[in-house]
Order: sequence, then C-alpha cells, then structure tokens
Amino acid sequence: MMKKAGCLVLCLCMLAAMTGCARKSTEEKAPVETLPPAKVGMTAPDGDRMIREPADYLLYVPRQEAQQLSAQTVHIDEADLKDTAAALVRRLLEVTSGETGRRLELYRDMPVEISRGICTVNLSSSVLQLSYSEYYRLALAISTTLCGLKEIRYVNILTAGQSVALDSAGRLPLGSLSGHENENLSVLWEQMEARRTPQGGDAGKTPLSTQATVYYPLTENRGIACESRRISFEGQTVSQYSSALLDAMSETVRSRIESDNVPDLWEYMVHEPVSNEMEEGGKLITLSFREDLQELLDGWQTDIACLAAAVTMTLTTFIPGTAAVCIRIGDTPVTELSNRLYRVGTILGGLMRRSVFESFLTGSALVYFEKAGRLVRTDEPVERNTADSPRVQLGALIHGPDSREREKGITSPLPEEVREDDLLGIAAEGDALLVNLTGRFREAIREQGAEKETLLCYAMVNTLCANTGMKRICFFFEGEQAEWISGEVYWAGEFLYNPEM
Repeated sequence: MMKKAGCLVLCLCMLAAMTGCARKSTEEKAPVETLPPAKVGMTAPDGDRMIREPADYLLYVPRQEAQQLSAQTVHIDEADLKDTAAALVRRLLEVTSGETGRRLELYRDMPVEISRGICTVNLSSSVLQLSYSEYYRLALAISTTLCGLKEIRYVNILTAGQSVALDSAGRLPLGSLSGHENENLSVLWEQMEARRTPQGGDAGKTPLSTQATVYYPLTENRGIACESRRISFEGQTVSQYSSALLDAMSETVRSRIESDNVPDLWEYMVHEPVSNEMEEGGKLITLSFREDLQELLDGWQTDIACLAAAVTMTLTTFIPGTAAVCIRIGDTPVTELSNRLYRVGTILGGLMRRSVFESFLTGSALVYFEKAGRLVRTDEPVERNTADSPRVQLGALIHGPDSREREKGITSPLPEEVREDDLLGIAAEGDALLVNLTGRFREAIREQGAEKETLLCYAMVNTLCANTGMKRICFFFEGEQAEWISGEVYWAGEFLYNPEM
C-alpha cells in the first residue's frame, strides 16, 4: 500500500509540473499544447531558405501505340525547384519529341501558370503538327504528370495562347483535365470523340458536359482568381459556351460574396455574345453591356478592369480558337482600363487578349484570422508566383482581413504594430518550420496582453501548417527562443497544427 501511495503522489507532482510548463497563470485552464515543453536544439534562421528540396518525380509519357501512359522517373535538382511544373513539362516534351519525331516545345517566356490548384500550360504551335488523337494523348500526359504535384488538381492546355479544338469543325473544347494514370488511352479518346457534333448535325443541339476553369473578379479590385467547375452546355456554339461560362462566373461571385442580392452578369447584357473571325486568325467574341454596367461593378465590388480580365481569361481558356474579346458598353468599345494594382493602359482596337491580363491572376493562401474569440480559416489572394512562400503566407496574415471580412466580424489576432519586416527569417529543418521574429514583434505580443496571446500564436502556426504541410513550428525572437512573453503561452516549444481553435 505504501508503495502505491508513493507512486500516486509522484504522478500528481509530475502532472502539476507539466501544467506549469504550459502557462504561468493560476487559473484552472487546459494547457496550451507544445511538444516538448522545452527549448529546441535548432538554430534560428537568418533569412529564408527554400522548403522544397531536390527530388524524383514521375513523367507520364504517351508512348507510340501504347494503351496506357508510361511512367518514367526523373530528378529535379535545385536549379529547377522554383518552377518544378515547367521543368517537368519540358522534360516530358523532350521525351515525347523523340517518340514522335517532332520538336515539341513550350510557348515563349512564361508558359506555365499555377493558381488555386489549376495549372495552365501554353505550348508552342509546333504541337499543331500532331493529329487530334496525338494532341489529346499529349495533353493527358501533361495533365497526369502535373497532377502528381500536390499543388495541382486540374490542367488547361493552350497552344500559342489559344485553346485548341479536337474536331475539324473547331468546336469541341479540351476542357480542364485531371490525372489519368493506368487508364486506357484508346477508350478515353473514343469517349472524347463521342462528344463531337455528328457530321451534318446541329452544333446548337449537341449538349456537352465538361470540366472548365472559370475566372472571376476579386472584391476591392484586387485582381482575379479561378476555380474549376463542371459545366453543362446546351450546345456547342460560341454563344452557348459564352453564356454558360458567364452564368458560372456570376454564380461564383455570388457564392464568394455570400449574398443573394449580387446582380447577374446576364442582366446587364444587351444581347447574346457575338463571334467573328479575325483577319489575322482566331475568333473575336464581342460582349455588349448596358450603359448602367457600373451598377453591376458596384454589386460585385470590383472595377471594369478586373471584370474584363476575368471574362477574357475565361473565354479564351475554354472556347477553341478564341484570340480576343471585345467589351462594349452601349455602342462604345472599352479601350482604356486602369487598376490601382495592375497596369493595362490602352487596348488597341478594344481587342482584349489573354496575355494582357495574365498578371491579374492571383494565387491564394489559407489564413487564420479571429472571429468571436476563435480562429476562422479564410482564403486570401496573394501574388501568384510566390504563393508557396511562408513569408508571403504570414504577410497575408499580417496584412489582415479585407473590408468585406471585417463587416462579418473577422479581425486579425496580430498586433497592429507588426509589419512584414518583423520576419527576420523562415526556414525548414526536417518537418519543422523555424520562424525568426524581431524583438519588436515580441514586445508587441507583450503589450497586447495574455488574453490574445494563444490565438495570436496559433493564427501563425495554423496558417503556416495549412499552406506548407509542415508538421511543427518553432519560434525565435532575434535568434533566441523566448519562454514566456505574456504568460499564456510557452514559446520555446514546438507547436502543432490545431484547427480546432
């Protein structure tokens, strides 16, 4: 009995000691989770170090006469890590060029764009030497290869800036593709052929259901974003494609703003979209809007430049052979566009091409803000080419919620004094992300007080873990770990993702 009693006393003492590591307060609250409750044996980063490391990836190659894509391992070294997707496509095109005897290449300087899980690949016109079935197999090979990357779910394929039709009539779109490893290529091609308008048939009465990428304007004129949707088209004419895509854009904006009072784009159109062939080649789609279009822009909380960008990117990415879009307000084509973040200027002839608006496309970061004493996860726009940077992700947290979010009671748990230059360094070590902050940041935490310290800490932890996939976060201040700042959180531990907060 004496031994059992001694063990019980010892256990109670150990439990009391562990609770004391989590907080200094005498209140009886559950301790903040840190593993382990002691300083870590790692060095604070001075500057940023890349998280992604050289690794092996799978290329899916469309071998001649093979019924499935052939998997081939390639190594991507440090020189190509900043643009892994483009490096993989280049490797794939090199291998496929050897298979087909044709030189296949990417198009110009920035041929691969990634945003919100959607990758658009722009191939050079050399791929037009391929037959319809060969082009489709190559597109499947590219999409299957790229969907092997965790940040990509769907892939669009363009050629010289335009979507390519998979039929001689120039009507059947490729749509947005996903991965197709281990699937029969002949069967997939037969299914695609079955979607074509029959010879002599009416394209306007040939329905089509496929995956498409819809671009939409962000509130506060902050550019555009995109999402992939399954869309059903009543027929395969340019007008029917345009109508359904613009409807999908309106639905997306309505769901993002979370209001039933958001006006529909079609309410402000004078008539259905009109398509004409341009002298230099390609289709021109003209959209005519009413004079009071500003009412829609106010309802969508955006400007004409962002709307034009979203419409142009949506139509040119999906509708085969579309080279440009013209937007008219009343009888006047829009030829001048301005935006506080993006430079456009004069649109010659009112011909809006996809390349004009590529800079408008943002990336996204999952950011944890505060609402009613709990953390809430939001999707914040960030610069597309740096969306995978932990510094950029924390920068979105520091920047705070937009006006629409603030109207819903969403606030930032970080002190107002904190700035992006308070991030001295961020680097990965194994599955841990090391974050070095300034002494000013530490003092701001102290001044804000213990009441908000836990939410402040886990807003950073959850934001970083959700975006980077790292398992643990360690904080340093001026290169050293701090134990207690406001008395609520033991900062010298390793913090785990805690979405339940």
